[in-house]
Amino acid sequence: MDDIDLEILKILKDDARAKYVDIAKKVGLTEGAVRRRIKKLLSEGIIKKFTIETSVEFEGIVLIETEPTMTNEVARNIKRVATKTFEVSGDYDIAAFIQAYTIDELNGKIDAIRDLPGVLNTNTLIKLKD
Repeated sequence: MDDIDLEILKILKDDARAKYVDIAKKVGLTEGAVRRRIKKLLSEGIIKKFTIETSVEFEGIVLIETEPTMTNEVARNIKRVATKTFEVSGDYDIAAFIQAYTIDELNGKIDAIRDLPGVLNTNTLIKLKD
């Protein structure tokens, strides 16, 4: 990976829908060269996926205590509900970052986490403002 690849990544990070032709103009390459570089970045796993970012109304972190032998399974299941999942140290075993467009959707995700087998206790923190 060189400086041009890094510049392409920066452009795509700002706008995942950027056209190859526009990227090419910005980095001083042909459209075909940019297309090949992006294809290579994808095949090497440097670019994992193209995504969009939306504004959500509600965000929270759910701290989860699990049965000691079930932490991996619970973490795997939480990934279906949460935006991001982290195994953590301390009083809790997992931290799940969740996002929702409505408070009802947020509550539904929290309930889904609480209902998972192996979940002993949760503590939810809801973001009030940035």
